[in-house]
Amino acid sequence: MGFSITWLAVREEASEKLLQSLGLSPTGETEEFPESLITTARLDTGWRVIWYNKYGCPFLQPQDLSRNSIDHDDVLLCLVEEHVMASSCEMWSGGKRKWWLSHEGESGPTGLSTEGELPVPFPAIRRDMEQLQTAEGDNAGVDYIFDIPSKVAQALVGFKHDEECPHLADKHYVVMSRTVPPGGFLRRLVGK
Repeated sequence: MGFSITWLAVREEASEKLLQSLGLSPTGETEEFPESLITTARLDTGWRVIWYNKYGCPFLQPQDLSRNSIDHDDVLLCLVEEHVMASSCEMWSGGKRKWWLSHEGESGPTGLSTEGELPVPFPAIRRDMEQLQTAEGDNAGVDYIFDIPSKVAQALVGFKHDEECPHLADKHYVVMSRTVPPGGFLRRLVGK
């Protein structure tokens, strides 16, 4: 079994507005590990994580990220699909995607697609993971390149989906429910 998830990080001061715009509200339940479909957690690094327990969250698509990043600086999105060794990470700000990096692992531990001006931690992380991959060999059964997007995200916000997070401010995840924001579905349906 492996992870098949989407997670987003937004600065804590912008988190309540973002949660509201996505139609997310707390159920009153908490979890030590995010097993429910949608959860959120505050980090002591100044970020809030929204975890969606499926790959490709339907309400965190490019148009949603563009709209929600207009008012929120630095909205970071990560997608992880361990079954096919695919991972990506992207940063949105001011309504535009600032950068993106992605690894599609169908052909093995090679290839990393990038776009935009990548963050400062990227070159060192890429170098380290490529050195580990070279030491293991391409047929070793391990894909270090897959970890590059997640490690870049971790360097920026202090969170990685498959590691215990020492930065959980409340030591738990809050289970969330989602209602379509007022006018959201109908507005998209009729284009208004």
